[in-house]
Amino acid sequence: MEILKDLFKYLKYWYIFLICVVVCLGVAHLYLMITTPQYKISSTLLIKASNGAEAKGKESAFSDLDMFHSFSTVQNEIEVLRSKDLLIKVLQDLSLETKYFTKSFLKNKELYGDALPVQIKVGRLTHAAYSKKGISLEFVDTNHFILKDSLFNKTYAFGTPIKRKEYTITVIKGPGFSQFDKPIHIEFRNLHSMAESYSLRKLVIMPIVKDANTIILNLMDAVPQRGIEIMSKLIEKYNLENVHNKGIIARSTISFIDNRLKYLSEDLSNVAQDVESYKQQNMVTNLTSDAQFSVQNSGDYNRRLAAADVQISVISSIEKYLQLKGNSNNLVPSSLTVQDPTLMSLMSKYNELQLEKQRLLRSVRLENPLISGIDQQLVGIKASMRESLANVKKNLRLERGSLLSNNARYTSEIQKMPVLERGLLERNRAQAVKEGLFHYLLQKREETALSLSSTVPSSQIIDKPAYNSTPESPNSQLIYLCSFLIGIILPACAIYLKYAIHAKVLNISDVKSIDGIRILGELSRKEKHESLILKKDSRTTISELFRYIRMNLSFMNPDNYSQVLLVTSSMKGEGKTFFSINLAMSMAFINKTVVLLEFDFRKPDLLRYMGVTGNNVGLSDYLSADDVELDHIIIPSAESPYLSIIGCGSISENPSELLMSYKIAGLLQELRNRFDYVILDTSPVGQVADAFSLAPYSDASIYMVRYNFTNVSQLEIIRDIAENKKLKNLQIVFNDAKRENGNVYGYGRYQYVADNARKKQLTS
Repeated sequence: MEILKDLFKYLKYWYIFLICVVVCLGVAHLYLMITTPQYKISSTLLIKASNGAEAKGKESAFSDLDMFHSFSTVQNEIEVLRSKDLLIKVLQDLSLETKYFTKSFLKNKELYGDALPVQIKVGRLTHAAYSKKGISLEFVDTNHFILKDSLFNKTYAFGTPIKRKEYTITVIKGPGFSQFDKPIHIEFRNLHSMAESYSLRKLVIMPIVKDANTIILNLMDAVPQRGIEIMSKLIEKYNLENVHNKGIIARSTISFIDNRLKYLSEDLSNVAQDVESYKQQNMVTNLTSDAQFSVQNSGDYNRRLAAADVQISVISSIEKYLQLKGNSNNLVPSSLTVQDPTLMSLMSKYNELQLEKQRLLRSVRLENPLISGIDQQLVGIKASMRESLANVKKNLRLERGSLLSNNARYTSEIQKMPVLERGLLERNRAQAVKEGLFHYLLQKREETALSLSSTVPSSQIIDKPAYNSTPESPNSQLIYLCSFLIGIILPACAIYLKYAIHAKVLNISDVKSIDGIRILGELSRKEKHESLILKKDSRTTISELFRYIRMNLSFMNPDNYSQVLLVTSSMKGEGKTFFSINLAMSMAFINKTVVLLEFDFRKPDLLRYMGVTGNNVGLSDYLSADDVELDHIIIPSAESPYLSIIGCGSISENPSELLMSYKIAGLLQELRNRFDYVILDTSPVGQVADAFSLAPYSDASIYMVRYNFTNVSQLEIIRDIAENKKLKNLQIVFNDAKRENGNVYGYGRYQYVADNARKKQLTS
């Protein structure tokens, strides 16, 4: 029932809810009509992130050439894809410096792709061009158009260069020229600002799941075709940049090998000429068979010495390369095989950091902390490489010394051979060492060139860029739903605030919820602004309601006769004096003697309402003076011989103390003996406690509650009185009821009483 009561309070204003819902839905519809929809373009990429060990395992051919593998992570590649430099290149390739659109009443329609009637080739744009508005093109015929702006209006032919202070452009016909006859409006856009906008807001890149190599790219654009082209071009540019970066190491290594081959070619030519001259001069042809065994063993050691010499030569070449100042930012050629794995690992790590530094320098400045950190690592690795090179070179020299000592035995035997034969062998040995190094470098160059030609991007497209045909924003269903809810919530909140702010008693159920409360009756709103509205033959609705209340008094407490009635309320203005006067008059009509006492010492109105003037002696005088008799303060009423009035008398400075006087008991006992009913019009208990002083002398207490006037918070006063029994036989009378407050004591009863009153008037 409580829920139904609250619901009824809101259903009374159903028309306000209907209006608000219609207005909110209309505003939502208008918003959707003037808002340009944004579409979501998506694509999925697989990033082949790698580290050194992973790269070696994945390379199918020439796995020893790990110089081609750079350290990369998915997060690094996301930052590269989102970099402003890359986005600017994409926007430039798509020629997005110009925006084309047509104007309508509600919103502008942007044109793109095959729908463009014209295309503008931009030659020059200044900063003033970006802020220039109102540029439009109107077609004169198939060959001419009018260019307009706020200060300019001129006819041009298609394909003619247009030079203005802010821009230089050429207008040509577009794919949709034959199907278009409306003026075309254009705006110039700053590609740097557009790239920044895409990088910070419009382009969203994230892994599908945490630590995964698969990423999803989302792009918001008002034109789906343009969004697809931007994303496709972005992926294409990213892959080209990736392939280009991978080729940097290979090209650097090829350059180094080419320089070494150039020097070795000259050395081989000199050695070959020396052998040729030696044979010609000394007529050397073949070696003797007797020296073959010694020569064979000596040759074995010579080959091992040659290998050691090759290693020492490679180490020396790398040392010289590291010492050159011009190579501090270049990659170390790591394709030359060195037998020491620690040295090879340091060279690979050095090259990875150099490549990472070059990549970062394209998007950040040299003073960036990331660059400083890489430089510090490079210095440390370079020092470690130099130390490792020195150790490897020392070990190789020790090995070479051991080989030379073992070769001495066979050399002594070879020395027995003819001097000419020995000299020939020495020259052949030198030639073989240089040829071996030459062939080794030549093989590595071909391997490097082959790896360069087979470089592939590190990303693979899983889902091509595509868009959802349903706009991502605005979400029409969500907006309509929110608008409908707002249309419900706003009036509901307003009605709630109305009840909460005013917090007035609007329904009899607000009081009936208090335990121990009885309802004596209900009074309708009086039609005239009079205090005494009850007449002898009156048949008005409110007159009948007073008679109904008079009847209820006898039924409320049938065991005990309620002779002394105390009337009070929560605050002034709730109608207690009005009720006291008319209740007393209704009892006088049935020939009951009634005395009405004005116990509101603070702001008395009773005598004034009854039209009594000139009598200043009253209750305060009787209680404070011994020479004032009861008969001196009783005033007969001119309205009825059965009604008497006792005013408050002169205003007292201490009314609370007067009400505590011992004379009160004697006064009320004497009045009980003289009159049938004694009605006490007291002060409001919500403001002063005077009425509680009179409670012990009363038989029943009538508490006035006025609709839309009494505060709901003041009902706690009634609850406190009922729970603590501060007033005897507490009964409630509702005053100033309207038709909409109809209930068990409500307007339905008023209608019944009023109908009876009219019937009596007709019959009389």
